[in-house]
Amino acid sequence: MLIFGREPAAWLALVAALVQGVSAFFFPLTIDQQGVINALAVAAVGLITAVIVKSDNVLPAITGVGKALLALGLAFGLNWSPDAQSAAMILVTAVAAFAIRDRVTAPVNAQGQPVQQVSLREV
Repeated sequence: MLIFGREPAAWLALVAALVQGVSAFFFPLTIDQQGVINALAVAAVGLITAVIVKSDNVLPAITGVGKALLALGLAFGLNWSPDAQSAAMILVTAVAAFAIRDRVTAPVNAQGQPVQQVSLREV
């Protein structure tokens, strides 16, 4: 699978190199901040991959990106209580589930028989 003609690993390597370069020459970042930025990039590429490869499994990828964004905010000084962080993740999960609920198919019907899967690209 390619993203704009390149493998996901190539994009992640580019992001890591850019983060290190920016940190070295322009805007000093801590090791933790660099790690969180790279984790966000991994989550984003994971989301793109989930959408392209198997759209029915996109909800965990969306919540993963939400968690990575929250971690990014915390690494850069977002001062939310654990309760606020939990509420934000519940909101991300609920909105994502609401948005994709009618676009996914259960693998079996109410009688337990396999159901033909339909991808989001076909809808």
